[in-house]
Amino acid sequence: MSTIALHNPAALRTGPRPSEAVYRRRRLVVGTVLALMVVTAGLAVNEALAGIGGVTASAADTAPSNAPSTVTALPGDTLWAIAVEHHGSVDLHRYLDRLVLLNGGPSIQAGQVVRLP
Repeated sequence: MSTIALHNPAALRTGPRPSEAVYRRRRLVVGTVLALMVVTAGLAVNEALAGIGGVTASAADTAPSNAPSTVTALPGDTLWAIAVEHHGSVDLHRYLDRLVLLNGGPSIQAGQVVRLP
């Protein structure tokens, strides 16, 4: 290898220069990978801040102590309606998220015992 090649990386290139389309594809791939890394990092931070249950520590189990711990779903009841009735001073959306988590999903049936946060 000559001394010129050590100081000039272009001198090491033996084939033709890649086309503009190749550069665009490379940039697209690198941009996509970077975007996925940012999204993954954001989700990790969200999980760390929200805790294991998906509810922030300040919203977990803040229902009044005199509230019942379960209710029986009536025909036509939804978790949304139950959350509206029982959320107390807790943010409705946080209460609803916790309600869905405690009951295994967003669907309930008449006669089902619904656990309250």
